[in-house]
Amino acid sequence: MIPGTIDGEQYPIAVDEDGNLQWQTAQVGQERDEVWDDWSLSLGETKRETGRGYLFARGWDASTRGALRLSPFYHNLNVTTLTTATGYMMEEVQSTGSSLVFDAASSKSGTPTTAAPLTFSHTVTTSDERILVLGISSSFAGTDSNIGAVPTWNRPTYGGVLLTRLVYKTNTSGGDIAAQIWYLLNPATGANTVSIQVSPAVSMVAAAVSWSGVNQDDPFNSSSTASGGQGTAVTVDVPSTSTDDEIIDTVAVDRAATFSQGANQTERWDDSPNSDVSGGGSTQDGVNGATMSSTLSASSFWATVAASIQPASTTSRPIIYYSDTTLIHNYTYDSDTGITAGSDRTVGGVAGRPAKVNGNWYSPAGSGANAEKLTNVTWADVTGAWKADHLSTFQKGVTPTVVRVNASTQHQIDFNEDTGDITDTWSGGQKAGDSSTKINELVEAQGELFACKEDNLYKFGVEAESFPVIPFIQRGKIDADNGKGSFAFGDEIVYMSKGNLWRYRIGRGALPLGLNTIHSWRKIDDIIDTPKDGRPAFGVHVGEYWYYLVNDGQESHLIQARKRREGDPGGHELIQHSVLTIPLSNALGVDSKNQLWVKGASTDETVRDIRIIELAEDGSLDVQNRRGQADADHDIWFDERNPGRPQDKVQIRHMTVELEGDWDSTTSLQLKLYRDDATTPTSIGSAITSSGMTVRNPTVGTNDTAFRIRPRLTLTTTSSYTPKNSDPQVLRVIVGIRFPEIIRIVINAEQMALDNVGLDPFEAEQNLRRLQNQGTVTFRRPGDYDDPATGTDLVTDRTFTGEVEGVTDIMYKTSEVDGVSSYAHGIELRVKRWVTY
Repeated sequence: MIPGTIDGEQYPIAVDEDGNLQWQTAQVGQERDEVWDDWSLSLGETKRETGRGYLFARGWDASTRGALRLSPFYHNLNVTTLTTATGYMMEEVQSTGSSLVFDAASSKSGTPTTAAPLTFSHTVTTSDERILVLGISSSFAGTDSNIGAVPTWNRPTYGGVLLTRLVYKTNTSGGDIAAQIWYLLNPATGANTVSIQVSPAVSMVAAAVSWSGVNQDDPFNSSSTASGGQGTAVTVDVPSTSTDDEIIDTVAVDRAATFSQGANQTERWDDSPNSDVSGGGSTQDGVNGATMSSTLSASSFWATVAASIQPASTTSRPIIYYSDTTLIHNYTYDSDTGITAGSDRTVGGVAGRPAKVNGNWYSPAGSGANAEKLTNVTWADVTGAWKADHLSTFQKGVTPTVVRVNASTQHQIDFNEDTGDITDTWSGGQKAGDSSTKINELVEAQGELFACKEDNLYKFGVEAESFPVIPFIQRGKIDADNGKGSFAFGDEIVYMSKGNLWRYRIGRGALPLGLNTIHSWRKIDDIIDTPKDGRPAFGVHVGEYWYYLVNDGQESHLIQARKRREGDPGGHELIQHSVLTIPLSNALGVDSKNQLWVKGASTDETVRDIRIIELAEDGSLDVQNRRGQADADHDIWFDERNPGRPQDKVQIRHMTVELEGDWDSTTSLQLKLYRDDATTPTSIGSAITSSGMTVRNPTVGTNDTAFRIRPRLTLTTTSSYTPKNSDPQVLRVIVGIRFPEIIRIVINAEQMALDNVGLDPFEAEQNLRRLQNQGTVTFRRPGDYDDPATGTDLVTDRTFTGEVEGVTDIMYKTSEVDGVSSYAHGIELRVKRWVTY
């Protein structure tokens, strides 16, 4: 007898007619990959349906097919004077006229070399939009087109930072001289060293001049050069000079001489190291003309260069205003440095929806104060001391009209047809519904006016009658915030309510489109708290994209949505993505530069912030770099997969991820996997910090089997992460699985064979059948005994585990003599075994 052990009992293993032991692998385990490489068809895919969705994300942008990216970076500014109420955004342009301001000039002459550069100190005052201009007059400098000709020039530096050459002119007719201008934008402030190296030695005069208020994108309007033979008159014209510009010139002559500058010029330097060269320079306001001239004290060969410096924007900068209860805040924004708060305007009432009419913003303040009018960037009470809860424009037939929600009768709309300043000439008095609910928002679309009330969305008819257009809102859903933040999108009104986000298509009907209408989305509270039942709070649209807030407790989830396009597979009317999870917020606005402004409203004023996200030109999130936040976790939960039949367990062989873009020690990606009904994911291997294809393996025999799996990625950034120039991307996630191998075991069920192990056939069959579908069972193969003939076992670690999926009575052939076959009774087991190495 050759025994094997099953569930701690020894059984005789059958031997067939050819002497083969009936313990064999009947089917090798098959391997397969589950792949996640497209997430662009919406959140809310709890279990795999399209294979192109995901469950939910906090800090990831899954809207782009083929690349999973971090959510857009945002600047934020904590503003403790913000309230928890709804706010409304306005944008105006401020004429700033940022003129150039002269700062300082410094100069030095000498004969420097590479080993002994010409150095001198220059101090730049702390100010905005700075420039440093360096003029050099030298005794020899090669050719106009090649500064590297003999002698060899190294780029000058200021504070160790290289300058850029703007213009260069030589005169080789007489004394081999050159004049040139170099510059550096935004130089370091304070005292720093100018350093000029050249080989071989060259005599020169150098001067540094600094200004503030310079256009940092296009600092020079134009430049020009000139040269002349023996003479005392030096002149150069600088074309395209604006009256707001400042002109600087640099002159080189081939002997020791002094300079007398033109009538409107201010001399900045005049020096000579020896008889080989003299150098001078001056500046002039552009309003005094575009010609720079000087008179030499001795007839000389000369070369001169000049350039006109442009001021920073002399026209405008955008100012963003947020009306919020009794304050109108104002902010400016810089893509690099962030948000700057200006002075608040205090009003006496409660802020409502503003409107821009006849070129001016009007901001209502409810019944407690007169409305406010913004002229350029100055606020004042409106003419006529009128009040309103909310305002909107409305094309009433052929007449442009402004409409208001009456501050006293809050379900009434009044009309005003003033063509200039809006005065107290309101008329009409049309009511929307009854007085039990008030109007929270006014929306105009396609020449029609809609009142967003606490109980429903009301449309005004041709006779100014009003009626509700959403038939499904029950009276129990009436809420004081219903309607706030509703918006128009083409021929549709998007209405925010306590129960849902509603889409009303003009002349057709209404449909709920909120997150709770994504039928594939099932809440899994033990794994993640998603906002499926959160409250839509405020929305805007940018191009084809909607952005709206879904509030859940003290959290807000910023959602992006778009209508399905041609080529998209069928499904929910909207494709929606979770963009950000931030402290509670309740207002959105979009400015003229496609920047999304989010107003915080948390009860915790330390996180009550203004946030700004820069959108792409088309309104999407597809901006270059500017991804994620420093010192933060970014998580995404994928859809769940059943790799085999629901009742089939599989073995997880590896978890692989392909990364691209900006990955380093500041970006740490941890691969995680939920198995079956686990509420805590298993971390698979160590974190990943570099791009490329990376494989991580689970611990064999510990966390490597499951009926169903759900991946999760957690990207942790350090405080050194630089979002504004980073874009780490995930291209695909792969979970490699293996189905179990099938082992066929036949037990010799003859009484004589079973007597050797103390069993009878009935008892043996009962024991084995009880093992079917009863979970993990321990096995030891016959060859794994020290003495297979006796079953003596001196080593205890030669077992393996498997699951019995079938037990069957069989007859098997044991021999054939003279054409006569002999058979024996056997019990066949089919065992599923997972690889353990």
